Amino acid sequence: MDVAKHDDRASRRSGVLLVVAAATLWSTGGVGVKIAEAEPLVIAGLRSVFALAFMLLVIAVKVRSASGALLNLLRRPLVWAAAASYALMVVMFVLAARRTTAANAIFIQYTGPVYVALLSGPLLGEKPRREDLLTIAGCIVGMMLAFGGELGAGRMAGNLLALFSSFGFAALPLLLRVDQNKLARRAPDGDVSIAAHAPLVAISLGNALAALVALPAIVAHPPAGPGQLKTYAVLFFLGVFQIGLPYVFYGLAVQRLRALETSLIATIEPVLNPIWVLLATGERPSTLAAAGGVVIIGAVIMQTLARRAG
Repeated sequence: MDVAKHDDRASRRSGVLLVVAAATLWSTGGVGVKIAEAEPLVIAGLRSVFALAFMLLVIAVKVRSASGALLNLLRRPLVWAAAASYALMVVMFVLAARRTTAANAIFIQYTGPVYVALLSGPLLGEKPRREDLLTIAGCIVGMMLAFGGELGAGRMAGNLLALFSSFGFAALPLLLRVDQNKLARRAPDGDVSIAAHAPLVAISLGNALAALVALPAIVAHPPAGPGQLKTYAVLFFLGVFQIGLPYVFYGLAVQRLRALETSLIATIEPVLNPIWVLLATGERPSTLAAAGGVVIIGAVIMQTLARRAG
């Protein structure tokens, strides 16, 4: 029994470290977008090219014995819809981060739980609970503060793009859940198991879609000039280490931790994101925008805690 408890504690510790590592790597997205010397759409596209190459390598290693499952997933419209949502999220985040502060971009993106709560009823048959409604209210207040703090700073367009990014942020898990529920209702157990590979496939397809959307911009305006090697190095880091590797870490962690723990630990991403940007570039969000971010993160954390308590 003592050995089992020790193994459980060791597994949990490793899970915590994996989520911390994933969230920390995710949080570097803002500073990478800020320092890369290229057009925003080029940054989004090349980052996704590098991420796609890494994800295909992961698929080749992790799912090498499940080619039938992969083909089945590629035939599912909701997996493609989830991929399109992911592409919307990553492209809009880059465009937003170049037009507003990195803090605003990530804080507004994290209002995604509002749409998840609103749409869980019609799509998943899950009625919003009181804590969901309070989270919606908190996120709306936080968004109003974030937008209001930037009215005179020329950042409104970036804030609106971040709002579109939040739509993709919410739609990705919703669509995968809807697809998983459909499989569970009508497919034999052997086929239901393919849902475990759906996130990896959807993210890979999403990176491919993002790269295709950005392809004309990449061809017309590739990174050039004396800083091009630095830019390619930054984009390689963003694709492999800011997108690809964290998803591998997170996938390993969710097998060792409760959902509550992974959700709470992952909220260090929007906390660290503006800190890296501040240290690297000196960019500061307005006081109101920072307050809005605190309200949004607090609302998401309280919702997670309340759901666990319920």
